[in-house]
Amino acid sequence: MLLLTASFILPASVLHAGHEEDSWLFNRQGMYKISQGDHEAAIRDFEEACRLNPFNDTALANLACARNNLGVTLASRKQFAEAIRQFEAARAQKPEDVSIRLNLLSTLVTVKNAPAVEREARELLKLRPNNAELILKIAAAYQKTENSGAAIATLQEFAERQPGNARVHGMLGRMLYRNGELREGEYHLRRSSEINPDDAETLKFLERLERESAVEKDLQHYTSVHFSLACPASYPEEWAEDILELLEDSYQSVGERLNFFPAQRSQVLIMQTDAFRMVHDLPDWAGGVYDGRIRLPVPGSNVRPEALMGAVRHEYVHHVLFLMSSGNCPIWLNEGLAQLFEYDAGSPQKYAAQSPDNAISSLKEIDAAFRGSPDRQQAAALYRSSLVATARLVEEFGWQRISELLNSLATGSSLDKSSLEILALDYHELETLCLARH
Repeated sequence: MLLLTASFILPASVLHAGHEEDSWLFNRQGMYKISQGDHEAAIRDFEEACRLNPFNDTALANLACARNNLGVTLASRKQFAEAIRQFEAARAQKPEDVSIRLNLLSTLVTVKNAPAVEREARELLKLRPNNAELILKIAAAYQKTENSGAAIATLQEFAERQPGNARVHGMLGRMLYRNGELREGEYHLRRSSEINPDDAETLKFLERLERESAVEKDLQHYTSVHFSLACPASYPEEWAEDILELLEDSYQSVGERLNFFPAQRSQVLIMQTDAFRMVHDLPDWAGGVYDGRIRLPVPGSNVRPEALMGAVRHEYVHHVLFLMSSGNCPIWLNEGLAQLFEYDAGSPQKYAAQSPDNAISSLKEIDAAFRGSPDRQQAAALYRSSLVATARLVEEFGWQRISELLNSLATGSSLDKSSLEILALDYHELETLCLARH
C-alpha cells in the first residue's frame, strides 16, 4: 500500500484538475485491462490513478478488486505466498470487504498457517459477528487447521446469542462429539433436530450417539503426550498404557514418513467387540472405524496390546490422512496407505510386485465399490487392490512425493489434477501404473 503524503489530506477542490483527469484516465485503462484478463497491468494503472488522486475511491476499490482477482488466479496455480500477499494488499484497501477476507482465510487454511488463520478469523468476527454463514465458515477453517477449541468456542458464543440456528447447533454438536464431549454434543444435536426436525442425518447421528453414550459411561480415560484414550474400565491400567505406547510409536513412525504430526491430541476409543457392533452399523469384516475419533473393537483385555499394533496403526493413518488432505483423500489411496503402514511401510516393493484383483478395472471403481457396502470377499479384493496400487506409487515416487500429493488434495484439487502437478502423471497414466497386471 502507498504511504500517505501531505497532499493526501488536502480538500479535493484544491487538487490540480489535470491530476483528477489523469487519475480517471488511468482508472479507465485499468478497467479495460481487467476486461482483457491482464490483472497485473490493471493493478499498475489503478495504483497510478490512486497516486494522482488519493480521493478517487472508485480507483481504490478497483485496485482492491484487481488484487483480489489476481490472488484467486495465483492460488489456483498454487502460488500461495504471492496470492496471500495480494489478498493482504486488497484487504488493506477494502478492509470491510468480507469476500476478500474469506479468500485470504481460505488460502491461509490451505497452507496450514494456524496462527494467521486465527488472527484473520477474529477480524472477520468483528466485522460480521451475527452472520451465521460466516460463523460456519470460520469454524470449518479452525477445524481444518486443528484448532478445534477455537471452532467450538466460536460456535458456542454464536449459539448463545442466536439460539435458533439449526446448522450452528448441528456443527457444534458434531465437533463436541468428536472431541469426546458426548453429553454437550448430544444437547446441541437435539437442539438442531428440534429446530429442523426434517434433518434425517442429524436424527440418525443422535440414534448412534445414544447407543454410544450407554457404552461410554463405563469407560476409563487415559492420556499421553499426543493421545486421549478411552477403554473399558475393566481393562487394567497397564494395558491402556501399553496401547498409548503403541499409539505414540505410530505418531512418530507415520509422521516421519509423511512429514506430518497432528498438533492436537488424537482421540482413541476402544470398545468391547459386542459393544462396538451394537453402536456402529458396520459390516462384520470392519476391524475399526474413523469418524474424527479412532475406534477399535477389542474382545477383551486378554488380547495383548502388541497384537493390536497393526489395527492401531491402520486407524491412526486414517486420522492423519484426513487431516493432511482435509478429507479429500480417495478411498483407495486412504485404505492403501493405512494397510501399507499396518503391514510394512519400509518394504512397499513386495506389495507393488503383486497384481490387483482381476475384477478391478479402475481406481474410481474401487472407491464406488467401497461405498456400496461390499461383503467380506469383495472387501478383501478391494483392500488387496488398494494396497497394490498404493505400494506402486510409493515405490515409484517415494514418501515425500506422496506427502506432497496429499497436501495438494487438501487444496480441493481433484486426484487427476494433483497427480499431474505432483507426479507428472495424467489420470490414465496413474491408473496404468497402479492397476497393471504382472
